[in-house]
Amino acid sequence: MHNMRQQRRIWFGLLAITVVMAALIGRLGWIQVIDAGSFSRREIDLIGNSVAQREYGIELDSGRGHFVDRSGRPLTGEQVKALVVFPVKRTEEENEAALNGIPSILGADREVWREFYSRPAVPKMWSDPVTGQPVPLSDGQINRIAKLPVPGLEVMHTVRRYPADAVAKHLIGFIGENPERIGALYAKQLSRGSLSLSSRIGAAGLEKTMETYLQGAGKTSVSLFTDGLNRPLAGLDVRLIRPNNPYYPLQIGTTIDRDVQEGVERILEKAGIASGSAVVLDADNADVIAMASRPDFDPYRIVSGDASWGNKALKAVTPGSVFKTVVAAAALEEGVVQPGETFECSGSFGKYGLKCWLHGGHGTLTFEEAYAQSCNVVFAKVMQRLSGAKLQETAQRLGLELQVGWHTEGKGASGWSQFDGEERGQIFDGRKPSEDEGIRVQTAIGQRDVLVSPLQAANLVVTLLHGGEVQSPRVVRDIRFRTGAIVQSFPERNAEVLADGISKRTADKVTSWMRQVVLSGTGTPLKQAKWNVAGKSGTAQTTAAGQAAVHQWFVGYGPIERPKYAVAVVALNEPENGANRAIRAFREIMDLLERQ
Repeated sequence: MHNMRQQRRIWFGLLAITVVMAALIGRLGWIQVIDAGSFSRREIDLIGNSVAQREYGIELDSGRGHFVDRSGRPLTGEQVKALVVFPVKRTEEENEAALNGIPSILGADREVWREFYSRPAVPKMWSDPVTGQPVPLSDGQINRIAKLPVPGLEVMHTVRRYPADAVAKHLIGFIGENPERIGALYAKQLSRGSLSLSSRIGAAGLEKTMETYLQGAGKTSVSLFTDGLNRPLAGLDVRLIRPNNPYYPLQIGTTIDRDVQEGVERILEKAGIASGSAVVLDADNADVIAMASRPDFDPYRIVSGDASWGNKALKAVTPGSVFKTVVAAAALEEGVVQPGETFECSGSFGKYGLKCWLHGGHGTLTFEEAYAQSCNVVFAKVMQRLSGAKLQETAQRLGLELQVGWHTEGKGASGWSQFDGEERGQIFDGRKPSEDEGIRVQTAIGQRDVLVSPLQAANLVVTLLHGGEVQSPRVVRDIRFRTGAIVQSFPERNAEVLADGISKRTADKVTSWMRQVVLSGTGTPLKQAKWNVAGKSGTAQTTAAGQAAVHQWFVGYGPIERPKYAVAVVALNEPENGANRAIRAFREIMDLLERQ
C-alpha cells in the first residue's frame, strides 16, 4: 500500500512537471511566433530588439526626390555601382587576396585600402576620401572583383545625389544639415520620425525652394545581421530594406535643357569669365532654358565663408548702358524726343563729371544712333527732359525693381519663389525716385544706384519681344509621382507689375534699335554670329579689391526674323581695358542655340 501511494505521488509529480513544461513551451512558442513583435503590456518587440543589436546598415538611396530636365533627363540622382565590404569571418588567405588584389582593381593607394579594409567593424562602402561619395565601378572592375575568392565583398547599386558631370549646380543648389531650420519648419515630420535634426535638407537653390516636395517616404538600405560572434545569421545575413511606396520619390520637372546648360557652362569657362553668369530664356514664354554662374563649386564640399555657390544670375549688380534700354523706352513713351531730332556729343556733358566713352565725342547723331553707339552725353541730355518718377515707373512696367521669377505673393512662409534668393534690384537708392539732376543723369547711363540681375535683364528682352507684356520666368514646370501622375503644375504666367506695361509701338521700336547696335554700334563683333542677332552692350564702372574694374554686359535676342531665345551675359570685375568677354560669350551662346 505504501509503495502504491509513493508511486501515485511520483506519477502526479511527473504529470505536474509535464503540464508546467507544456505551458512554458507553449508560452515561449507564442512569444517567438505570434507575439514577438509586441511582448508584454509594454509592447516590447523581442525580434526587433535582438536583431537591432546585431544589425549594421549602409544607406543606398536617401529616398529624396530628383530633378530632371525638360526632356526627362536626370539632373540629380546618378545610379552607380559601388563596392561594399561586410564584416564577415575570412581566412588568412582570403584576407591576403583582398589586400593584394583590390587596390590594383580600384586604382587605389594600397595603404589607404588596407586602412579601409582592415577595420570592418560595420559594413562600409568604398568612397572618395575627399567628397565621401561612393566611387563608381566599371563593368571591368566588377568582373575582376567577382573573380576574387573573398567573401563579404559585394557590388551594390547606390545613388550619388550629384553626378560627376553635374550641370546647373548653382540653380539646383545643395543639401546639408540645418537643425534650426528643421526644428522651425518641419515639426510634424520630426514628430512622426520622417525627419531628424541631423537630416540633410535643402540648403540652397531648388533643393531649398522645393524641399517640401523632395522629402521622400524613407531610405533604401542594405543591412547585415550577425550573431554575437559576428557570424551572419542564417536567412537574415544580408537584407535590402526599402520603402514600399509606389508614389515616392517625387520627380521635379524643370524647364532646363541639359545640352544647352552644359554648353553655356562650357562657353563661360572658355571665355575666361571667372565671375559672372549667363541666362537663356525661351522668347515665347520666358522659361529658363539655361542658367549658369561662375565661379564653379562642389556641392559636396561647402566651405564656410566661400560664397562661390551663390547664383550670380539672381544677384543684382550695376548694369551700365544696358539700362539705356529703359531710358529709351521711357523717353519714347513720354514723347520727350521728337522724330528725327539730333543731338550733339562733344565728349563731355559739361557737369557732374559725366563724359562719353568715346574720346572727342560722337558729334551729331539721332536718338536711335545714340542708343546704338551707347552715347552717354545724349542720354544725359534726354534724361534732363524726364523726371525720376517717370523713369522709375517705366522701369517697373518693364519688370525691374521686382521679384520677376515665378513666385507666390505673401510675407514670410506665405510667400514662395522657385528661385532661391532672387534679388529685386533698384533704380534709386531707398527706392524713392530722385529729381536731383545730377543723380538722374548718372542713373540714365546705368550707374549711380541702379542694380539689375541677369534674370531681370534677359526677361526685359522677352518683355520687349512681347510688346511690353512682362512675363514671369519659371524653372520648374511640374511635380510628378513615380507613376507619372502630376502632383502639381506651375503654369506660364505674367508678372504682377505695378501698372500696365509699355506700348507695343515703343517695344517694337526699341527691339529694332537693338538690331542697329549689332549692325553699326557697339555690338558689331556679333555680325559674325551664325544667326542675325540683336542686343545692347553695357560697361559698368565698379571697383574690385580696391582697383578700378568694370562689369561687362550684353543682352539680346535671336534670330531677329523669328526670335526664339533671349540671352543675358555678364562678366563681373573685369579689367577696365580688357577684352570684352561678355560679347564673346553671347555670340558663342547664340551659335550654340542655332545648332539646337
